[in-house]
Formats: sequence, structure tokens, C-alpha cells
Amino acid sequence: MHSVFEIIEEAPESAGPDLISLDDLKLALGITGTTEDAELQAAITFQSRIIAEYCDRRFGRADAMETFTFDRGEAPPMRVALTLSLYPVVAISGVSVLGATGEDYDLDPATGRLWVDGAWTDTVAVTYSGGYDLPEEAPARLQKAVIEAVQEGRTSGARDPSIREVQHGDTRISYFTSSLSSASPGFLSAPVVDLIRPYRRITIA
Repeated sequence: MHSVFEIIEEAPESAGPDLISLDDLKLALGITGTTEDAELQAAITFQSRIIAEYCDRRFGRADAMETFTFDRGEAPPMRVALTLSLYPVVAISGVSVLGATGEDYDLDPATGRLWVDGAWTDTVAVTYSGGYDLPEEAPARLQKAVIEAVQEGRTSGARDPSIREVQHGDTRISYFTSSLSSASPGFLSAPVVDLIRPYRRITIA
């Protein structure tokens, strides 16, 4: 079985990718001035995109159509769920099999899993609305992850990350940074990965 995911419509104010607003980030970091606004906004967008890529998900709200096609002769077991790419699911506009519309299905909105009483066959097309209304509806763990990632970037600054210790005379300064998870794409620290792990989409081949 393979699937094709297509965005039909999205609203810029809710589609993301930013997982937290500039005002909320500044409040969390204790920043009151406006001189860093452009830099902070760019950091929010960058870190939000990195988090989405790591989670293999789109988090922002959109209307979408997803088509699942089963290979010839493929016979999936009864009550096996199709998993929609854009979740949580807000509403389903229609489910059709080979162009015939049906409404006899069960849905778990939080996970985007869709079932029928029997077994899925042939080509199934699902039109639906899903995702979070960003940044307001972003889960707290994702917002905290962006805060942590931006703060880590501000703390490290322009320092060469390969430098662990600097000594001058009798004075020695050691730098401690969060270890990087081997599962991260190279930009996310272990604490950030721990925060976002529950939102990662796992694809089983």
C-alpha cells in the first residue's frame, strides 16, 4: 500500500510553521526589548521547521486529501487502520473507495487513525481538515522545545562548539552543553528531543 498526501487549502495565520509566538518566546526568556525581534522570529521559524522535520510531521492546520492505494492482490486484515498524515483530525469531509462515497467508518481524531468494519481495498480517498491552529494550539511540549532550542542557541552564541575549556593563567573556564541525541538530525539537543519524542510520527515499512 502507498499513499499520496496533498494540501488543498491552508490559512497563513494557522498553517505555521511557527510553534510559538514571538511574544510568548520573549516572555519565557525574559526579553522585554524589541531590538532582537527579527532575530528571535527567524530562530522560532528555523527551530520549528527542524522539529517538524525530526517528527516527520506537518503540525499546522490545513485542508487535505490523502489517497491510499493498495497493491493488486493485497489483502489487509480486517479492522486495520489507515493513518492520516495530518493530525489531530478536526473534521472529515468524505471517505470514498473507488469513487463511491461511504460514511461507515470509525475515527480516532488524536492519532488520525481511520477504520471500517471490514477491510480496506482498492483505492481510498480521504478529504479532511487536520493539524493544530498554530501557534496558539501547539502542545506545550512543542512550545517548550522551541524555547529550549532558541535559548541554547543564544547561550552558545558564536563560540566554537568544539572548544570545551579555556585556560588563562590560573583561571580555567569549562563549557558544558547539552549532549546531542544520536537520533537527532544534528541540530537538536537531547533535552529537546526528549520533549518532542511523543509527537514523532513512526513509519513502519
